[in-house]
Amino acid sequence: MKLYPECGPCMLRRALLFCDNESEETRYRVVREVCRLFSDRFSPEITTTILANERNKIINRIAKNDNPMKRLKEKSMDAALELYPGLEDRLRGLGKGERFKTAIRMALAGNIIEFGARDHRVNLDRLEEEIMEVVNGRLGIDDSDKIYERVKNSKRILYVTDNAGELVLDRILINELRSYADVTVSPLSRPVQDDACLEDVERAGIGGRILPRGNYIGVWFERTPGEFQRAWEDADLIIAKGMACYETLVDRPDILNGKVALLMKVKCKPVAMNIGLPVGSLIVKFL
Repeated sequence: MKLYPECGPCMLRRALLFCDNESEETRYRVVREVCRLFSDRFSPEITTTILANERNKIINRIAKNDNPMKRLKEKSMDAALELYPGLEDRLRGLGKGERFKTAIRMALAGNIIEFGARDHRVNLDRLEEEIMEVVNGRLGIDDSDKIYERVKNSKRILYVTDNAGELVLDRILINELRSYADVTVSPLSRPVQDDACLEDVERAGIGGRILPRGNYIGVWFERTPGEFQRAWEDADLIIAKGMACYETLVDRPDILNGKVALLMKVKCKPVAMNIGLPVGSLIVKFL
């Protein structure tokens, strides 16, 4: 997805969030160098993914912290893990179709657990209420029926994760998908922002085949490992979570092949403008 002018304040806000526990001098240095990066590179000719990656390299170099959101990720995962048994109980007794649709909405609801987006806040103290608002709410785009039909006819499903906290709700959908097909779960290889990485998947209690996709948020396809690219090609269905997946995939029809299902909440104005729906919209959509 192209860069919008509104992306600048959000990217700078996140830079400061990643440095929240650093010294004042470190934060001054980060702001100066990130602003210098924006001065040199900020234009519609660069994608959000590329600029965010360059920003993150600046922060890692200055702060020397390769997991700056570790405590916030752990806090969000703790909050979700506390709710997990009750959420799983809500699926009991449902018919297969209704069970699947509830599970996909729970995984979608997990996408609210994100920190730093300019137009979005999550309140962990009322997380269950916010999750159920999504489960019972209206979707801006709802391709759930089409996705369910694809699931029933799939042998191999690739599940591309987003944020660490939402992994706990992803687990509900992944368990459901595994009653239909073989599912490979693909987190990041190492910590980046508040995105899910290998250690977070283990902490969320997700087992089975886990295939890391590299060190870049979303799906920066050319920079993913060859094994991930082969799994992408071989999959009958790909579930892709979150705005970073949307931003990296929306302009890539060459790799979508009509088999990528996106689950996300629209949390910022640029993505809202790009997809043509208001901020706050809930999306279950084939790309």
